[in-house]
Amino acid sequence: MTINPIFPIKSKFESRKEFMEHLGDMLTHSYEQKQEMAPPSEETRGRPPELKTYIMESNNVHPNIEGVATLEARQIPTNLPKISILELKYKSQFTHFYVDTTDPRFFVLYSNDLADLTDLHYDRLVSSTANKFDKTWFPTETLDQIVHLQGNKFRGFGLAFTDRFSTEEEQPLQELTMDVAGSISEEALEALNERKNLRSSLSYSKVRALRGDREAFVIDDIRHDGRLITKSGDSVDDHVSLVEATKKIYRNLVEKIEKNSIGTKKVEGRTLIEGQAFDFVLQREIDNLDTFLDYFLNPIREFRLWGLRNKISKNRRQIVAVDLHTGDPFDLEITRSLIRVYLPKGTCGNVVLRMYVNLQHTFDSTIRFNDEKRHLFTTMGD
Repeated sequence: MTINPIFPIKSKFESRKEFMEHLGDMLTHSYEQKQEMAPPSEETRGRPPELKTYIMESNNVHPNIEGVATLEARQIPTNLPKISILELKYKSQFTHFYVDTTDPRFFVLYSNDLADLTDLHYDRLVSSTANKFDKTWFPTETLDQIVHLQGNKFRGFGLAFTDRFSTEEEQPLQELTMDVAGSISEEALEALNERKNLRSSLSYSKVRALRGDREAFVIDDIRHDGRLITKSGDSVDDHVSLVEATKKIYRNLVEKIEKNSIGTKKVEGRTLIEGQAFDFVLQREIDNLDTFLDYFLNPIREFRLWGLRNKISKNRRQIVAVDLHTGDPFDLEITRSLIRVYLPKGTCGNVVLRMYVNLQHTFDSTIRFNDEKRHLFTTMGD
């Protein structure tokens, strides 16, 4: 397989330092090209590419990347045991990523090929049934925590909400998309939060962070599905440190969910149940449970769930569900104002975050986790 990259591929590295220098060259190349073009805009064909970083979860000890059915794939070693090059082809379109597997559960993929290609190939990679891959899912409140980490300055945000569960056929689809950038972005966000009719639609699709100083800096968009995109700057150290901080917060979040999942333990010869159910408390009530579940449990939708439902009463359903990311079974209980998740020990905690984040973006951004307002995920990620 051969490709014609925008920035030359380097296939051998003698040290981790040399790999970091190559990432720095990729970032600087993009930044210098942008400096030569005006006005700045979103990346399109003919525009300089941006350095894109994807944080991907893997639940396979030895993933078979070359076995992805919808892609032609090849993994190339680079001399560094934790760094490889991943070449992907879909139809006649090629792209490549540098894959860092230093963290065996959360891989980091780097590329500065064009976004329409990298996103297409990445989405197919993580949705393949050949591997237990998934995107990383960041709730709005967690993104708010990340953008306000020490060393960061808030420089913008994006909103994306589309009501996928409306039962009013005659009403237009409720949507809100918005990008705001600049030093007064937080004031703009405060003004939006004061509008009661908008509060249910204020879900972050991204936040923008400035990291560094006048001598060396980077401005990154951190997106709700685990992508970081460098918009400006030339400091690869600041970019990588932001990636690592973001990944650490996410890892802590997933592990705390798994630590609190339901299991049994032996105490003085007795078998006791430990753990807790996870509640999504809905501020917007579900109009029709079965219509809601038709979308929620559709395997091709963003929730990646399948399930068998049992009608307990008019306004209550029990579901034996399967997480299509790992194949793990778990139980759900749903009423018009509550989704309760019973996650067994050993089940991947990512499914809880995937449900929560996608409900924020497709049902109601004011949804609460365990009846808390926008604080629990922040403290869980500490």
